[in-house]
Amino acid sequence: MPYATIRDVAERAGLSIAAVSQSLNGKGRISLSTREKVLKIAEELNYVPDSGARAMRTSHTGTIGLLVPDIRNAYFADLAYRIQDALFQAGYSTLIVTASEQVNRQDALLKNLLAQRIDGVIVIPQGKGSRTLHAMADRGTPLIFVDRNAEGMSRVPLIDSDPFPGMQEALHELASLGHRRVGFISGPLRKSPTLAEREFVFRRIAADLFEADNIVVASTHGDRSSCEKALRTVMDRSCTAVIFGYSPDTVQAIDILRERKLRPEHDLSIISFDDIKLFELLTPSLSVISQQLDKMGLIAAQGILDLIPQQSNSDDNNASTGTDADAKSVDAVVHSSTRLHTRIPTVFIRRDSVRTV
Repeated sequence: MPYATIRDVAERAGLSIAAVSQSLNGKGRISLSTREKVLKIAEELNYVPDSGARAMRTSHTGTIGLLVPDIRNAYFADLAYRIQDALFQAGYSTLIVTASEQVNRQDALLKNLLAQRIDGVIVIPQGKGSRTLHAMADRGTPLIFVDRNAEGMSRVPLIDSDPFPGMQEALHELASLGHRRVGFISGPLRKSPTLAEREFVFRRIAADLFEADNIVVASTHGDRSSCEKALRTVMDRSCTAVIFGYSPDTVQAIDILRERKLRPEHDLSIISFDDIKLFELLTPSLSVISQQLDKMGLIAAQGILDLIPQQSNSDDNNASTGTDADAKSVDAVVHSSTRLHTRIPTVFIRRDSVRTV
């Protein structure tokens, strides 16, 4: 069934297209009875405004692109949900695409998003700044990075988390519970500079608390076999606790431990980055270093909207990304912020997977 057009509404109403447009948008000197008539006919015809035509007229579509590395990763799925929700509250739609941790796919999807005449793009980038990302920045496309930076693109605003506060809380908690040998499984370092920073922060804090000989660090490639190898390295060195820098590794490690009839709450204390819902529902529930995704999503949404030139006399974007209370909450939670870089402090949440030695 073909879509009804504004011309169809005008013909049914016996009015000009201009009069119908003014009626639908609440503008012009249109009588109340005429406006009600047009709205009724539009509803009967299931008329939906052509966003492409609107973009040609106004240069705004009310749509933001959001590119995530892997939507199967629960952390990125949660982050995407929070960003989308905040943008919806502001009157914007979100086009979400996933690059599967591949630069070529990332760039192809970004080009597709730009072809939709979107108003701005939020990107969790892959690796170095690609040709497409540089081109977007050069021509002034409203662009923000979240969670990860792209090497060589410091001019693009970045919103991420500071791993230091949460890591410090977690390691001090382990020390207070009697742990003396602690491991860290950092994840696939090549995928993200964020993972490399977490490893660096762990080494820095743990070396002071436990001494260098009593900390064990291993990385993975993001697959089960490398995760099993890293876990074996940590356990063979008699670590009584391990922190995971990459939550998909945590999920695989728990399954591996259960296959070996080992229990996180008794045989190995476990802490993971990313406060995903699964970790709270597990038995035992998993202790986490939270990146405060509610705050990150809200700040990312507000950040991209601040970069978009505001349309004069716009009737579509009167909503805000949150209440005054939300704004105060965000101000309180931001650990540090410059014009281009906002860091949200991580927070340690202790649950049942951490025990006394």
